Amino acid sequence: MAEKTDLQNAFNVFLDGIKYYVKHFVSWAKYMAFPVFGQILGLFVIFAFAGIYTFILPALSVKYEFFQNGLNIFAVMLLVTLPGLIILLKAFWEYLVAYGAINSITANMVKSGNIYDIQAHKALITNNAFQFILLWIIISILLLISILPIFWIPAIVLFVYFVLVFQVFTFDEKPNAINAFKTSFGIIKGHFLSTFILLLLTFLFSCVIIPKLFCYLISLAGLSKLIFSLINIPDSTIMFPLLKLTADDIYTLIESTSISSIIVMFLLPMRSITWTLWYKKLLTGYKREQRKLSKSETKQLDPRILERAMEDYE
Repeated sequence: MAEKTDLQNAFNVFLDGIKYYVKHFVSWAKYMAFPVFGQILGLFVIFAFAGIYTFILPALSVKYEFFQNGLNIFAVMLLVTLPGLIILLKAFWEYLVAYGAINSITANMVKSGNIYDIQAHKALITNNAFQFILLWIIISILLLISILPIFWIPAIVLFVYFVLVFQVFTFDEKPNAINAFKTSFGIIKGHFLSTFILLLLTFLFSCVIIPKLFCYLISLAGLSKLIFSLINIPDSTIMFPLLKLTADDIYTLIESTSISSIIVMFLLPMRSITWTLWYKKLLTGYKREQRKLSKSETKQLDPRILERAMEDYE
């Protein structure tokens, strides 16, 4: 019965996560605009400036001896792409910070019914930037290891146990990367199945169903084909001979990767809301167990225990 109730709680949290995201969609969309589109803008600026530079480089090398040196050419290339790189890194950092800040925003939103003081919520993370970066480094290492097929099953299990690391980090009075993993493991312990189901529902909804739906709608509208038609590339044109990819294949690839990635990134608040609600749901029981454990470990010793031990020794 307890397990059934746990599964019901997980399903209710999943629905609540969607509800809170949709209810405050405009606020979440505004918050995620720069972290998502800033990365796209940064990449566009990098490739645009690099393309222009490459295009005019032959003329520059003829006119100026400076551009006949390979090291100088590379240095100017770095300088030209620097503005785009700055935008990209700034947006990427804001996106990483959102993994923590949204948890705090959600907790405040549930209490007050509104979203405000976003900068203050972000400061909770940026003020502990070192530990937060360490947290991401550990996650990155685990993700790299999980690429190996032999680690797929252990990686899935660990991913379930560590799914609340950002929530633990955000709400901890003294955020610590290592403790975030330990505490997340302790909170999930005993709730593995319900957490796995919630993880599966959240992943399918935000990373598969909604992105696929958007791609289908955009495909019907023909927006990506419209963009490529501006460069006057027929659908049947072979663009990559070795892979035999036509322009139409490229349209499909763009729709299924770029657009999907954007939608998945924009749905980060929905996932963070869900896990914050789940964290709050499980935290009471976890604290209760910790108090019981603490009491059992700190029982008062017999004040004469050392004296009695010495008497026995004598």
